[in-house]
Amino acid sequence: MRDEGILKFYKLTNTAANGQIPIEQLVSLDLAAYYANRTIGMQRLYAAKGNNYRLDKLVRCYNTILPEEAQYVILEDGRQYRIEDINVIADEDAVDLSLERIMNYYDVIDQAP
Repeated sequence: MRDEGILKFYKLTNTAANGQIPIEQLVSLDLAAYYANRTIGMQRLYAAKGNNYRLDKLVRCYNTILPEEAQYVILEDGRQYRIEDINVIADEDAVDLSLERIMNYYDVIDQAP
C-alpha cells in the first residue's frame, strides 16, 4: 500500500547570526511524499549495526526525487527521523529510506509557500 501517510523532508541548518551560539533547526525543503512501511530484514538490521546506527523504521517513498540536502523526515504524527541510508528502486520509481528516530526533537521552520 502506498497510502500509509505522508512524510516531509527537512535539512538541518544553523539559524543563528554570525558569531552567536549555534541554533540548529530543521528547515523545510517543501517536498512531501507518500510512503509505505516496509519490513526491516535481518541483513539490513545487521548492516545498520555494523555502520554504527540504529534502524527504527524502513519506508518506501514513491515518485520522489530527493535533493542531496534531505537529512531528516517528519511523519504525520510529528515524529522526527534522521535519514541514515537511501536506496533507489529504479524499476518501481521509488526510494527506500532507512530511518533512525531521534529522541531530542529539533525546532522546525516551515518555509512560507
